[in-house]
Amino acid sequence: MNEKKVDLPSLKSKGFLPQKQENTFSMRLHSTGGRIETAQLRAIADAAEKYGDGHIHITSRQGIEIPFVKLENTDIIIEAMENADLFGGASGKKVRGVVACQGNTVCNHGLINCPEIAEKIDAMYFGTYAPKKFKIAVTGCPAACMKPQENDFGIMGMVLPTWVEENCVDCGRCVKTCKAGALSIEDGKLQIDREKCILCGECIAACRKGALRAEKTGYTIFVGGKVGRFPRACTKLLEMADEEQLFSVLEKTLEYYREHGMEGERFGDLLDRLGFEKYRETIF
Repeated sequence: MNEKKVDLPSLKSKGFLPQKQENTFSMRLHSTGGRIETAQLRAIADAAEKYGDGHIHITSRQGIEIPFVKLENTDIIIEAMENADLFGGASGKKVRGVVACQGNTVCNHGLINCPEIAEKIDAMYFGTYAPKKFKIAVTGCPAACMKPQENDFGIMGMVLPTWVEENCVDCGRCVKTCKAGALSIEDGKLQIDREKCILCGECIAACRKGALRAEKTGYTIFVGGKVGRFPRACTKLLEMADEEQLFSVLEKTLEYYREHGMEGERFGDLLDRLGFEKYRETIF
């Protein structure tokens, strides 16, 4: 009897993760920002019923895995998924799929178009080499639902509010709304404490008279965060970056990581080993 040879590196490169059951795999599918079309969901359901055990697993990073795929069915499930324009997700020493919230396309609090940014990043870097896994998260506002501070490279939308005095009716609605306690009214004038302001834009949304407006919308960039067995707090690299700066910093960060990172070393560990300032000087 001829048994199919198990080529684990090849299978892993196609998104198959070995399970504890012999010759059984979970197929990880690639998605960006958790977006899956309804037709693709139907194809995934069909594949899980035919080649898995009838269920799927939603991962912590907005991905979908089809568990209990037998070795002999790996080729055919690849074909079925490719017919639905779905492909294996990255694992190992690569840039992983970008996670993102829906940002200002859907959320009342969103300040940036997270799906668009995530798609651009994914198209440029998904599955490319890194000394260890490299995770990227995009979140729409300082509520930070996508936990950018826990990723190797985190992006957060932010807005700088400015007061338009002639429109203000001194109602105090913005002061009551500000969770950071950054606003106050003194002698009929709105005071914004820039040290306390977290650039969330809630005051702008609360104002009904157009007395608070966005002076600038931009991105906060965090680097070096990770969870796992040995978690590391991120470092804030840049505040109020524009999109050109964002992509320049990301490109230079990956170049720095690939040049200086040791095999199996997470980016945050590299920053600890060589020092954050050396990285920062190189980037800027």
